[in-house]
Amino acid sequence: MLSVCVIADTHKLHRSISIPQCDILIHCGDICSFHSEDLETLEDIDQWFGEVPARHVICIGGNHDYPLEKGEFKFSNAHYLEDTSVIIEGIKIYGSPWCPDLQGFAFYGSDMKLYEKWKAIPSDIDILVTHTPPVGILDMPSSGLVHLGCPILRKQLKRVSPSYHVFGHVHASSGEYEEGGIQFVNAAIVGGANFEVRNAARQLGLNLKGKTSHSTAGGSNQFL
Repeated sequence: MLSVCVIADTHKLHRSISIPQCDILIHCGDICSFHSEDLETLEDIDQWFGEVPARHVICIGGNHDYPLEKGEFKFSNAHYLEDTSVIIEGIKIYGSPWCPDLQGFAFYGSDMKLYEKWKAIPSDIDILVTHTPPVGILDMPSSGLVHLGCPILRKQLKRVSPSYHVFGHVHASSGEYEEGGIQFVNAAIVGGANFEVRNAARQLGLNLKGKTSHSTAGGSNQFL
């Protein structure tokens, strides 16, 4: 059985967390924190991706990751997904970075744009990686007064129905939840007003819905 480890919202603090031995490490976005240091942070986490004990690394952008939105950085040690998928050892993983309600941030999407992006998610995937949660699922800030997830994404999940949906974005709701046969994971690492490391990487006991294994292009998806 493949072992999958998930993190999100490391905000420059990736070297302060421990990654267990795993087959696949997934980062659900918000690698960066400040514009002036974004490229240095991306360069360092790319080096870190090459050092962690994971056979494969997958990452997407988040609302703080401006250079990724602008196409200013390319990863050498990870599969970067932006409305694209990758097949690793028969597991199909799709990643998309877009977020609602944050105009002026990276990967902001209007309702129309979000509808088009989520509509494009294929229905034959095993793991969906987004930065935003779906509305109502692990999406409540520390105030406990509002839901910050995306309602348009929530509707599309009925069609896509992945085995796992992993994300971050709402730091205070780090955790796991199961509904409708989908295992949801908010893998946010930091928390609090000062973005302190508060949570460990989350490990998935991979249990897929009996979907047919996908074929993998020979050798191109492996980083050792």
